[in-house]
Amino acid sequence: MSATAEGMEVSKSLADSGIEGRAVNISGAEPIRLETQTHAVGIIVPPPDIRAIVDKTAQFVARNGPEFEKRILGSEKNNTKFNFLLTSDPYNAYYKSKIAAFQEEAAGGDAAAVAAKAAEAAAAGGAA
Repeated sequence: MSATAEGMEVSKSLADSGIEGRAVNISGAEPIRLETQTHAVGIIVPPPDIRAIVDKTAQFVARNGPEFEKRILGSEKNNTKFNFLLTSDPYNAYYKSKIAAFQEEAAGGDAAAVAAKAAEAAAAGGAA
């Protein structure tokens, strides 16, 4: 059987199995390059156990300032529960939005102002 005939036989068996679209490089063609997203866009809400830590940390950072966040980063650098402090973490945008919301609330903002500040922080965090 020639190489072409073998290739057609493989293609036919793939078509029969329903996975024809997933076959890659059967004929030695250039691999398909897929573009992927490398950072989170918008706000991804963490699961409840992590959300409690994020919310409490954001509240303290809003009250005590960015120095407090730096101290947490230093003391909890090996604790994965605090990965949301890193800009590369998917929950960082949620964290930043909570800080903005707590700061607006502390400044006496109404619910609409708090929501607007949180959305603004989320948009800035998603672009980072």
